[in-house]
Amino acid sequence: MNHLAARRHAASLLALLAALLLAVAGPALQGHTSAGSARPGAVASPVTVTFRTVPAVPGVRLVFAGTALVTGTDGTASYTGTRTAAPQSLRLLDTSVDTPDARYRFTRWAGQRDPDQTFRPRVDGLPLRADYTVTAGFTVQYPVTVSFTDQHGAPLDRSLVSAVKVRGSDTRVTDLSATGTTWLDGVQPVFRDSRLTPVPVDYTLRSLVYDGAEIADAGRQGFRPGTDRHLTFTGNFHDLTVTAHDALFGSATGDEAIVTGPGDKVRAVALGPDHTALLPHLPRGRYTVEVKASGGGTSPREIQLSQAVTADVTVISRADVLVLGGAALLVIGLPVALRLWLRRARRTAADPPPDTGARHGPTEPREPGAPEEGAPAHRPEQPGEAGEAPTPSWPGAPR
Repeated sequence: MNHLAARRHAASLLALLAALLLAVAGPALQGHTSAGSARPGAVASPVTVTFRTVPAVPGVRLVFAGTALVTGTDGTASYTGTRTAAPQSLRLLDTSVDTPDARYRFTRWAGQRDPDQTFRPRVDGLPLRADYTVTAGFTVQYPVTVSFTDQHGAPLDRSLVSAVKVRGSDTRVTDLSATGTTWLDGVQPVFRDSRLTPVPVDYTLRSLVYDGAEIADAGRQGFRPGTDRHLTFTGNFHDLTVTAHDALFGSATGDEAIVTGPGDKVRAVALGPDHTALLPHLPRGRYTVEVKASGGGTSPREIQLSQAVTADVTVISRADVLVLGGAALLVIGLPVALRLWLRRARRTAADPPPDTGARHGPTEPREPGAPEEGAPAHRPEQPGEAGEAPTPSWPGAPR
């Protein structure tokens, strides 16, 4: 009896397991059978292709598979159609979209499959066999205006600004209008990690030329379009004081200062009673300073105006010229005269006494027996002279 009950219990368990297996595997087997035996006229499942703009740009028109589409407020549009093996075409009708606050310019595609068509507004050969997304990247431009001040905040004359150049983080250098509006790239689509990402563009001031002078340091002043719509650039200005003094005596002198600055701009200013002149608020840069003085002259002096500077110019006056000329004669002439005197003295010492006869010319004829000029005077011969024996002086001596 117990054995029979055990067999019945085992049979019940087997039946339960079989029912569970049929419940799990039945639908899969049925689907496999129906798929494998699908009729040729069966309807295929639809395919959806999504179009996206980066950044999101509403109102962009495009055509895909002959169907017109427009992006919504989120910058997307989609097409749903029947699965097919035929290639499809995509055409971007709006390559630029302008608004009062921004301008959008088509830059490139992502997800278009053919790399040769990345930067074209029309893409051909797109599939329609599975769901996928195509992205259109736009560069966004923002308007900027510029004003100018000195380092103390005083406004500068726009008409004297001849060049404003900025450099973007994309390494491009752009000229800005000093009096109007300039549209700058503020966002660019960058392909990273297999997708397009909107990346902001930052800028720094590269050059600011005012009245012929470069008054700003490159890279010191930065901004970001879109966030900074009105820009204020700062330049450096300083005062220049000109004085002049006499070269030897040190007294103040000079009548007029001639200052040549960057861009070869020349400024002339009269020196006051104290022989000084002030040229205020000059743009920084290199200057050449000269001073005009009556009866005198100066050599140009170069200075770098990077702060308030006093340029003291040396003037060579007429008195300086006379004093320097006399000193030059003493320094140069005295050694020359001394050398000439020494040379003459040596010649005099080395030469024989001069021939007086030759110096005084031919002499007059002299009488016979007269002594020659210069010869010792004639005197009576003394005893024993001329080889004669002396005459005896005693009585009875022979004669």
